[in-house]
Amino acid sequence: MSKHFKLRTYQRVMSCGTGYYLSEDFLGKGIVWDMSSGGWRIQGDHQVRIGMTLTLRMELPDERVPLEIEQAVVQWVDGRDFGIYIKKIRRSAAIKLERLIGRHLDVLPLSKN
Repeated sequence: MSKHFKLRTYQRVMSCGTGYYLSEDFLGKGIVWDMSSGGWRIQGDHQVRIGMTLTLRMELPDERVPLEIEQAVVQWVDGRDFGIYIKKIRRSAAIKLERLIGRHLDVLPLSKN
């Protein structure tokens, strides 16, 4: 694992939902545990490699059409967990993703610091 610190520029939310990831060779299914408009953390049932390009789909409650990320690149892998950054997304999907993140942020409890 890299020892370099990289500041994240997107708000992240802990989310639990089922998603699918597709490559040219396979279809994997996983749980999305952490998401932002820039990337996701997924625990999957199919092994991926760093640098691999995937298409992601996630069913959303109250939506007829799934959220689709056209192009995502695997940034890191740790066993069955992996992180992707979003490279290409349609505008309508980006808006849907922002709304989903916004809904999660609206229901998060305030920290007591």
